Amino acid sequence: MTSDDDAQAAFRALLNALADAYGQEDRPGARELVALLREGGPVPEPAPPYRYDAAILAATEGARHPAAQAARAAHSLLRWNATGILETLIPTTVSDMFAVAPLVGPGAIIGSDRVRAGLFMQLSGSLYPPHAHSAEETYIMLAGEADWQLDLGDWHRHGPGAMIHHPGEAPHATRTHAMPILAAWRWSGDVRSETYRMV
Repeated sequence: MTSDDDAQAAFRALLNALADAYGQEDRPGARELVALLREGGPVPEPAPPYRYDAAILAATEGARHPAAQAARAAHSLLRWNATGILETLIPTTVSDMFAVAPLVGPGAIIGSDRVRAGLFMQLSGSLYPPHAHSAEETYIMLAGEADWQLDLGDWHRHGPGAMIHHPGEAPHATRTHAMPILAAWRWSGDVRSETYRMV
């Protein structure tokens, strides 16, 4: 088996591991995402290098969550970028602290106009300040630990396996500590990017 074969197998394992993880969430948007992930899509071509490759790999080093392990093994196929669909809506002072690899959504590997999903990496020692959007959102922590805030309330620390849900329009924020984090995310409902705003 070549390294390309290994990466392709890991990509398929990533989709299945994310389907398993979101299968634990009892919401219609999650069920729709799981069906799309199980159906799968084409294995992408190798992606160009990205400026945060080292941080992404550091976040997954020694990770135990199956989706984190698969993301690490499939890293060469994942197209990471600064903000995904939100390039004009997030100041670079914020978008410089994270990266997104879209997997499901309009124009993504698995096409959908009702669900968006992918991977999210946030650099160590950084704050993703309060923001909101019309879509409901659920993160699943895959590697590392971070504090999460909802509705400008108290902060709560979560590690691998934790599921963090944000209702549509609810302000939410994330801060990291000594290590970067890797998480999965999904949007369901009104997934139009133009509803996104910093709070």
